[in-house]
Amino acid sequence: MLIFITIAAISIFALRSIIFIVGMYKEHRNIRTTNNSDKFYVSVIVPARNEEIHIADCIRSISANKYPNDKLEIIAVNDRSNDNTLNILQQLQNEIPNLKVVNIENESQKQNLQGKPGALQAGINHSQGDIIMFTDADCIVGEHWIETISSQYSDNNVGLVASFTNVLGNRIFDKIQAIEWAYLHTMASAGVGLGQPLGCYGNNLSIRRSTYNAVGGYQNIQFSVTEDLALLQAVHNSGSQVRYITHKDSDVDTYACKTFGEYLKQRHRWAVGGLALGWRAAIFIISSALLILGVISTIIYWQPLYLAAIVFSRIFWDYWLIGSSFNILQKKELKKWIPVGVLFFIILESFVPFLVLKKKIEWKGQVFDRIKN
Repeated sequence: MLIFITIAAISIFALRSIIFIVGMYKEHRNIRTTNNSDKFYVSVIVPARNEEIHIADCIRSISANKYPNDKLEIIAVNDRSNDNTLNILQQLQNEIPNLKVVNIENESQKQNLQGKPGALQAGINHSQGDIIMFTDADCIVGEHWIETISSQYSDNNVGLVASFTNVLGNRIFDKIQAIEWAYLHTMASAGVGLGQPLGCYGNNLSIRRSTYNAVGGYQNIQFSVTEDLALLQAVHNSGSQVRYITHKDSDVDTYACKTFGEYLKQRHRWAVGGLALGWRAAIFIISSALLILGVISTIIYWQPLYLAAIVFSRIFWDYWLIGSSFNILQKKELKKWIPVGVLFFIILESFVPFLVLKKKIEWKGQVFDRIKN
């Protein structure tokens, strides 16, 4: 029985990994190179809630992009911050003429949209761009970010573009988070390549305005604690094309969670939001659960060779998948941390499914129900 579980766990996980690898390379072929003759008017929306530490660096990195100022507006949305975020933004307006600041003082200004979707919608309402790009206040973007992302819209069929986020930090825990984000991004990109969008991250997301209007925007999308996934699914279901690009000039940098508690709150939100994937989430959970079952069984009955076979298989396939993205992103120095990250994932995945049982989700000091009534 134990050898059957071991073979099944290794085989199913290998099959899943191969499918993702095929999808990843398929989607990577769809990337367009930058086209200097095509310059869209771009609006970059930055929601900010109590981000006094990072907001200035974020806005300056956007302003420093090699993109025509007359084709760019930056819209920072101060979402009821009780720190110095608003004052910093107002001071930055003297330095950056194309920066607009939208100040939300209470929830009534968010058109009945809870949390981050309400802040994003407020920013969109004040924007004029043909292409709307989103990033978070704790992110730093590269100088070619706007041009690289916006050039994907030269294909008139493309309605939404997502890309990677790198996690910064020198601690081992930071490196593990960097591996995890790369892993999830790679699978999300592969899903798009296979015609099955699995997720994206709102700190590196963009959409064509006409596409956003066509799906009715966040006001027409059921509330989700993962508003980025909800928007992705709406665009995909509308028939508009989605792109998920892996490119060194399209990624952004963010900061790792400082504490394990903060990390778990973030994973709880992701896990609950991921339930919207339906049968796709079920397949992922079952394939991961089978591997965890194999690990636990070989430990209980102490079969070290079987255990080593399962763990090696997991590291091999994840190293190939994640390492491929790091090669493209020119982040090869992170590849040595992949085995450490994989061992952490094996432990984490054994209890993450239980997180969905918790009904309340915490985000930025706010608490939400899983489903808005």
